[in-house]
Amino acid sequence: MSDTKGTAGAGTVAAGQDRTVGQTGAAGGGPQLSRSLLSRHMTMISIGGAVGAGLFVGSGVSIQQAGPGVLIAYGLTAAIVVVVMRMLAEMSVTRPDTGAFAVYGRLAFGRWAGFASGWIYWVGWPLGMCIESIAAGQIVHGWLPALPVWLVALVMLGTVTAVNLVSVRAYGEMEFWVVWVKVAVIALFIAVGLVAVAGLLPGTSAPGTGNLLGQGGFLPMGLSGVVIATSGAMFSFSGTEIVTIAAGEAEDAAAAIRKSTRTIMWRVTVFYLGSLSVVVLLLPWNSAAVGESPFAATLEYLGMPGASTVLNIVLFAAMLSTMNSQVYASSRMLFALARDRDAPSLFARISRRGAPHAAILFTSALAALCLLLQVFHPTTAFSRLVDITGDTVYVTWIGIAAAHLVLGRQDRAGGRRPVPGTGVWLFPGLTWAALLALLGLYTVMIVLEDSRVDALLALALTVAVSLTGLWLQRRQSSPSA
Repeated sequence: MSDTKGTAGAGTVAAGQDRTVGQTGAAGGGPQLSRSLLSRHMTMISIGGAVGAGLFVGSGVSIQQAGPGVLIAYGLTAAIVVVVMRMLAEMSVTRPDTGAFAVYGRLAFGRWAGFASGWIYWVGWPLGMCIESIAAGQIVHGWLPALPVWLVALVMLGTVTAVNLVSVRAYGEMEFWVVWVKVAVIALFIAVGLVAVAGLLPGTSAPGTGNLLGQGGFLPMGLSGVVIATSGAMFSFSGTEIVTIAAGEAEDAAAAIRKSTRTIMWRVTVFYLGSLSVVVLLLPWNSAAVGESPFAATLEYLGMPGASTVLNIVLFAAMLSTMNSQVYASSRMLFALARDRDAPSLFARISRRGAPHAAILFTSALAALCLLLQVFHPTTAFSRLVDITGDTVYVTWIGIAAAHLVLGRQDRAGGRRPVPGTGVWLFPGLTWAALLALLGLYTVMIVLEDSRVDALLALALTVAVSLTGLWLQRRQSSPSA
């Protein structure tokens, strides 16, 4: 990584003061982020990133778009996720860095690619934090009507911000315990659902294939519905990459990444395909209740007492976990951008506890501003902006695949083979397959009328940020710079 690293921050800083990391990042001699995430933290971070509130609520929209064909949409996306994560694992084990794929883009294609992928990734997180905090506020408001939504949402933002400011270990501990709640409930949901599907649950008859094939067939909305639902699936799976960002602060990054990579296939299969299979087998895909909240509708169908309350508790935990990871991932990416001189140097400052406090506070403050604007002056433009940034998940994963093609070839040409447990099978064929699949899906989104506007706007954002990065790169390389 020497070609992207400079010298450590100039000058010395008295102990106890803020410290600024120069362009060195993980390999330099300057102050660095704290490496205190344990293996158990990394395991739960990887699971938490793959299982968010999008599964519990957002999947309902995908079911309405594709019917039972949602299983194809999520299956295809899961396959792409597995391959992309193995790409990231291979690059992260040999190059563990908080900047993750932004650093790999820089190494593969130059400064402009690192600039573009880093900023495109970061920009969606404050919006995501805003949405999650409002949803969490609405849940608490339902329990305690005296508390306004905006106040609860601000408290939630403040809580996850404070946790991240304390230390990376605090973030890891919070994620560890909150994710356990999500995993336990999903596992119980799938187990009870399968018993009901088999006709072994008292008071519930076996549905057979009536709901799977009898409501307009398996693909009632055609293949176009599957493609549109794939976009929602991509957004649901976004967050799986956070474990490679966290690798820069893990005590044993290689071991943690290998472990999460080996288990990602069964995680996405069980959590997503398993739970969605239960939903589409037990309930008609076109019922309004499924579109609104598939898990709640299924629990009600199974006659479980207090189902809505239990689900709201789990949703609250899922949103807390998601917000916690959003603060972490966005602040680390902003830190890496500042370290590599693609963002103001203020955001590369590290507190005495080893946390990039300026990056954390700025991201959280922007999320709080978005929250207040949306609560007191709601506009449809905000929803459109969220949809656009959701489509940039495609851009991030396309960039990862492209960088892996270049760096993977470089490593193999230099005699460096992937560490066992990481790396893409049949390289470069499978990497090319994933890249072409992502490009093909995005092209179809542009062609389809329902998704065209957001896809084109996301593409325009990508082009604008990339051109800015190219301008900075040329300015840096010019003799007069």
